[in-house]
Amino acid sequence: MRILQISAGRERSVVLAADGTAHAWGGVKLLGATLPPGYPGELCTTSPTEIGHNRYAQPVAQALNPGAPFATVADGHVDMLGVSREGAVLSCRPVVSSEHGAQRAAIAGLPASPVQVLLTESAALALYADGAVWSWGLPAQGQLGRAAQGYIVPPGRVSGLPAVRALAAGHGHVLALDRAGKVWAWGANAAGQLGQGTLQQNATPMRVALPAPVQRIAAGETHSFAVDAMGRLWGWGANNFGQVGDPTARFYTKPTRVETKFTVAQLDGGMYYTVATSTRGDVFAWGWNSMGQLGRAGASNEARPVRVPGLTQVSRLSAGMGHVLALSDRGVHAWGDNRASACGQFPSNAVQPQPVLVTLA
Repeated sequence: MRILQISAGRERSVVLAADGTAHAWGGVKLLGATLPPGYPGELCTTSPTEIGHNRYAQPVAQALNPGAPFATVADGHVDMLGVSREGAVLSCRPVVSSEHGAQRAAIAGLPASPVQVLLTESAALALYADGAVWSWGLPAQGQLGRAAQGYIVPPGRVSGLPAVRALAAGHGHVLALDRAGKVWAWGANAAGQLGQGTLQQNATPMRVALPAPVQRIAAGETHSFAVDAMGRLWGWGANNFGQVGDPTARFYTKPTRVETKFTVAQLDGGMYYTVATSTRGDVFAWGWNSMGQLGRAGASNEARPVRVPGLTQVSRLSAGMGHVLALSDRGVHAWGDNRASACGQFPSNAVQPQPVLVTLA
């Protein structure tokens, strides 16, 4: 199975295959399930449809959209998002039947065919080919990027932005990279993750001051990154576990230069940790490591990038709240927090400290 996209969420993993079928495991409930062969009996409830003490702990990848191909996917804290090849944006509940896949509902009021979708804890965003950004969901902490009234806000366009090339989202903040290489930020800011020199949240996109045009952006739960055109890495926001990559402060309200011994090809952030690849496809990680997020033996935190052993030729990375997905020429690898089977292992194996290959049909 050739995988095009990977997305790690709060306690779940989603991948998109070349045929448009999305597969999910971890925090997923399989309707009418029987216990898979070899499942530890001591974890079972009395009901054969409830796997483990946590009923949303599915170690086997399940198809979300059989017969209805997706063009892109994104995992979130509650639901998942999928964009059909016809252009509809669909919310997918983590309740799956083997015949019909996930329960899917179209998001009304959105233009068709976004090129990127993503979610914060309680809001969602869509980026379109013309550079427009739309948002919907809960307006808490300004994460919609626009003035909005009500508890749940319908889709609307985020104003005040030039044409955007890419988006990145943390727990409650959003970054946008425009086509001129400038970075914009809005939303939650209690750790300085908006890069404005303050701790004030903001519902209006504001430009982040960086010394050179930016090539790529990434966001963790409460920290942010940019890689500039010279290949330099800049980080800001929460650094209480060294997740920005500089051990000298607990948080940064403005971008600070992060020294690495490799050229960053891509990166992503989770809850208090960060992962990145070099241009050679090697993987590095730093920050919080209590659940094995750094992909190596031991549980000590690291404030500087440390190479994840055993991984080469990695082309894509995705950091969830406490687990990581990596796509290489060998397949999808996972490590970190496995309490809900997000690494594709039985939840009795609560921590997966080293990368393992996930079995996909």
